[in-house]
Amino acid sequence: MTFSERTNWHRQQNKLTELLGSLRNSGRDILDLTVSNPTECGFVYPEKEILSSFENHLSMAYDPNPRGLLSARQSVSEYYKQKNITVDPSNIFLTASTSEAYSILFKLLCNAGDSVLVPKPSYPLFEYLAQINDVGLQHYDLLYDGEWRVDIESFAPKAHQSPAENNSKIGKIKAIVIVNPHNPTGMFLKNDEYSAIKEFARQHNLAIIVDEVFVDYAFEDDENRISSTASEADVLTFTLNGISKMIGLPQMKLGWLVVSGQLSFVNEAIERLQIICDTFLSVNTPVQVALPKLLTVGKNIQSQILKRVKSNYNTLLTTHNSLLNTPCSPLLANGGWYGIIRVPRIKSNEEWALQLLEKKCVYVYPGYFFDFVDEGYLVVSLLVENSIFQKAVSGIVEYVSTA
Repeated sequence: MTFSERTNWHRQQNKLTELLGSLRNSGRDILDLTVSNPTECGFVYPEKEILSSFENHLSMAYDPNPRGLLSARQSVSEYYKQKNITVDPSNIFLTASTSEAYSILFKLLCNAGDSVLVPKPSYPLFEYLAQINDVGLQHYDLLYDGEWRVDIESFAPKAHQSPAENNSKIGKIKAIVIVNPHNPTGMFLKNDEYSAIKEFARQHNLAIIVDEVFVDYAFEDDENRISSTASEADVLTFTLNGISKMIGLPQMKLGWLVVSGQLSFVNEAIERLQIICDTFLSVNTPVQVALPKLLTVGKNIQSQILKRVKSNYNTLLTTHNSLLNTPCSPLLANGGWYGIIRVPRIKSNEEWALQLLEKKCVYVYPGYFFDFVDEGYLVVSLLVENSIFQKAVSGIVEYVSTA
């Protein structure tokens, strides 16, 4: 995203924010389909159990470890064991968040001016994380032809382009970022796609970073999907996750990365990660001590979230399918917390979002926010309470059909 594109996005977002504030000040009830904070979405949190997990005298002791406390890492290892995946606790590094894990890995893998490959469309966080770490971004494409898939052919030109050829300051590519399932498309990585990406990474000596924060939110089972890369044996891989999305506890600030792949590369990466993580020691002791119990208690929260997003996704499908000749349609997804609605390109994404807010009091993300190149895409959160979501989606369909 160029500076002018970012400026344009902020201009658009300011328009939406101003209109949203004006409507709320006038007393209008807003159907907000942008809410992504699970603690604000009406889920029942077992408050006593969560808070009691912090009532532990071990929280009063400071035992700095660049990897994080062993007891916490063992609980993460147990999480993978329940998925029939073996992860050595010594290959796990705790972080304060997935965002911090990205920053750590950019420091590990890239020199200033190097770049990483990220998907497009995607979440705008990558742009800012790259900038503050002096790293450039190049993009590979995700395509939709009835289902989302990775455009493997879009990788090849990037690896051979020099900074002069792509007319930018982007330097050598050092890593490929995969989000599985992808945000916001909800696309799970398929086995054949992963094999092709690994082969590309081997040919060009690249590491792979796999973000699995939504991996426990699949709409249905499918053996053809990659369930996790935490046990990868061939290519140097860093698998990211954390309790923010996994069990709906973003306020607790705990994530992790798992190092896997060819042993010699893994050992070197671990040595260097120990230095980087020892420099910051960012994860607080109480949440590390509490983690084993939080992961157990959090299963109930995860179950509520999964039920909600699956229900709202089905509402998205059935609301559109129940109407004949509707000019808007949902794009099929495999999981995650978001849904995508394709609308006619007779208006810009900005115009659709502004008019839906003004006419129907429905607040949505314009596709531009997630780096959609073309017009005609709106993105909605599936975390919203079911009754609100159903009313809002009906309002979208009704307005688009009459507009």
